[in-house]
Amino acid sequence: FCMEKLDFAIIVSGQDPAGVNVRERLLEMESFPLTDPVKADVFLREEPITALEGIDKEIDADVFIFASRHVSRNGVHSLTVHSIGNWGKVAFGGKDRMLVSCPASLMKTCFKLLVEGAGKAGLDYEVMQEATHHGPHLEKPAMFIEIGSSEDRWKDKDAGNVVAAAIISAIKGRKDGYDLKTVVGIGGMHHSPNFRKVMLSDDVAVSYVCPKYMLESLEADTLKQAMEKSVPRAESVMLDWKGLGSEKQRIIKLLGELGIAYGRPRDVSA
Repeated sequence: FCMEKLDFAIIVSGQDPAGVNVRERLLEMESFPLTDPVKADVFLREEPITALEGIDKEIDADVFIFASRHVSRNGVHSLTVHSIGNWGKVAFGGKDRMLVSCPASLMKTCFKLLVEGAGKAGLDYEVMQEATHHGPHLEKPAMFIEIGSSEDRWKDKDAGNVVAAAIISAIKGRKDGYDLKTVVGIGGMHHSPNFRKVMLSDDVAVSYVCPKYMLESLEADTLKQAMEKSVPRAESVMLDWKGLGSEKQRIIKLLGELGIAYGRPRDVSA
């Protein structure tokens, strides 16, 4: 139990080999809890990571980072980040049609650091931003950072080092803030390849992603949540134009009714 308020809480599950890997690498790199320039600590819980509903009521922190494993049917070697919540019915933790506040600038920073770190280490890992697709539910800003996609990769110390270093660098550089423009991504594939350019840009972060296969669940209430719960608040929506499928006209109409501007990844400078 944390007696003093933290800027950042890093959460891992003892059931998750990737989370345990990242925790071990973090503790090798730093003496926790951190106190300067930010306050941060690492917490090990035995429950599955998506079952840690309301952990922000137990640990007093401004932002929560869940370090965990990523599972892929294709077994792609990957390092991932994503926001938290459910566009429709709960699949793995959280609440129906509820999103968790997303620290979009922090997540973008982690994404860029993963790309940089994997490159410097010569790792054969694809860095990607996943769609928003599971819990747990919190009232505080939270994000996931993951290693995929098989047991040998989850335990890969080199990958764990890249993720741990990204977390430490990101939180130490983000004491004050969230200073970038934020957009919500709509359409495309689960691993958001067409939003990659946006995440690697200098000044725009993608907070939530509702992929093509979840578009039927996207309605006014969840879209408003995504705009309002992005930190900083999302200014517009980014559309994966070819990845909207049969929902394209409905989505465009919905954006018009809500007065939400939209663009495409090509509009963002690299």
